[in-house]
Amino acid sequence: MPGERGQRRAAAARCPHHQDAAVPAHRAAGDPLRRKAVIRTSLRYHRPVTPEETSAILTEHSGDVVVLGGGTMLLPMMNRAEVNAGHIVDLRGLGLDKITVAGDNVRVGAMATYNDLLCSDLIAREVPLLRRMASGITGGNQLRNLATAGGSACYGNPSSDVPAVLVALEATMCLHSPAGERRVPSAEFFVDAFRTAVGAGEFLMSIEVPRRVIAAGYHKLKLCEGSWPIVTAAVVRHGGRAMATIGAATVTPRRFELTSYLDADKDTVDEYVRDNVGDPWSDVLADGNYRKDVSGAVVRRAVAELQEG
Repeated sequence: MPGERGQRRAAAARCPHHQDAAVPAHRAAGDPLRRKAVIRTSLRYHRPVTPEETSAILTEHSGDVVVLGGGTMLLPMMNRAEVNAGHIVDLRGLGLDKITVAGDNVRVGAMATYNDLLCSDLIAREVPLLRRMASGITGGNQLRNLATAGGSACYGNPSSDVPAVLVALEATMCLHSPAGERRVPSAEFFVDAFRTAVGAGEFLMSIEVPRRVIAAGYHKLKLCEGSWPIVTAAVVRHGGRAMATIGAATVTPRRFELTSYLDADKDTVDEYVRDNVGDPWSDVLADGNYRKDVSGAVVRRAVAELQEG
């Protein structure tokens, strides 16, 4: 989902498939109504109804187009003029909000919201770690009813809950490109901070998570209830093997073996985790060295949740 990088069910979708969405010219400087404008640049709204049409629009306007899904990140950024584009593509016409079984996988549509994950019996039964993650998303009901795990993945914020959980679950990101479907392992999808493997003309169709019996624990550290996570940790045990995946401490999730450290003492675990974090990521919320130092404690709490079952 180039430029999303979040998805929204917007009121703009009531417009026809292609429509100008410019701010009216009469809202000039000095007009008090100008303060009510959401997006103050001229743009073209598209609502395609097939994946092929979507990729064609994205290809035609490459470099000047954004994808609208939940929109909880994209629209505020456009309102602040942090993202500018001449075209916006709404995915609501593609029916990508379903959660279904697809062979040995659970398929989560790119437009499935966090609330969809929370309310899905299939997710609760087959992929409870996804439900566990969705239950702790910052923002309350308004955000959970709009924001999507797919949009968060495509936004690529290292501090999001989503990337590390998808890597921990060995999910596959199913993209649609001008050449057809392209499947990318989640471990290869997150390329850098705010950068993913989505290419020109591509967008996320769904996320596929293997159906298998696992035990999992999840924990995250936040500065306050409303902040992005400082560090997240998902610990998954399957077939006698335990793997830890850390998010937010680095620009992309770090996944490593933890089996022989499940019952190790605090200092041993903390040192091992710090070694696996490597080069940490800093932003306005926290210095990288702090993230690295607290990662061990976050992993230990995820292990405790795993063992408590």
